[in-house]
Amino acid sequence: MKHFAFSLFLFIVSVSSPAQQDSAHNVELVRLDKYYIHSGLLDARDQVIAPFHWKGYQWATFGGLAVTESALIFAGGDKSLQSFMQSNRNVTTNFIETNFGDPFGSGLYPAIIVGSTYIIGCIFKQDHPKKLAMIAAKSIVISGATTTIIKFLAERHRPYQTNPPNPLLWDGPVGIGTTQYVSFPSGHTTVAFATATSIALIYPHPVIIPVLAYSLATVTAYGRMNGDWHWCSDVLMGAAIGYFTAKLVYNHNNWGKCLSRRIHYHPDIDYM
Repeated sequence: MKHFAFSLFLFIVSVSSPAQQDSAHNVELVRLDKYYIHSGLLDARDQVIAPFHWKGYQWATFGGLAVTESALIFAGGDKSLQSFMQSNRNVTTNFIETNFGDPFGSGLYPAIIVGSTYIIGCIFKQDHPKKLAMIAAKSIVISGATTTIIKFLAERHRPYQTNPPNPLLWDGPVGIGTTQYVSFPSGHTTVAFATATSIALIYPHPVIIPVLAYSLATVTAYGRMNGDWHWCSDVLMGAAIGYFTAKLVYNHNNWGKCLSRRIHYHPDIDYM
């Protein structure tokens, strides 16, 4: 825990340092109001219709993910990696999973980071830390909802739920509504990468911040396989959902568009 406390300390110091001060206009743009909620609904809409607007490189990325997932599921990748992870599981890997990966994926550490940065923004009257808190919150909620829907449609068995473990056991969607088989995708990994990506987008500098964020997200993915909770294809899909959802929320700038309706637009004000 002392390593996480140190990382959190570095993060909070970075976001509250003079180098991260907002523009001199001193306009408090970021707050929880109807415009923020409306932007979240627009983000969720954009998540659903995004494939209809994909360009060539986005379809190529999707194709690469689909091929990798297929290889893991149908060509023995999941089974081989599951056997490897369990053969090398030990006290150290369990400690890393329990004390770092699981809390970050469960939402405990993201809640601390989101809460801390929002409070810092309020205390020091800085919009930038509050942006991180509220962008991350939307990304986590939207990506989490996406993952949950897919879980109940797929109804994949977790590795530990069958003996021997079988990555080809999918009950969905005929048994939709049950909560027993919800391996695909990994919810913990989704939350971890949605949080890490939000941090990296809002605070790309100093580089230690995105490095720490993505390191914790990767540890979360590792921990889900170490604990035999998920197959590799589960954590890969969870990471993709979290990452790309956060990118969509940030890049589509629906919040900034909604804010522009509340105040007179000024070209020097950075809404995102």
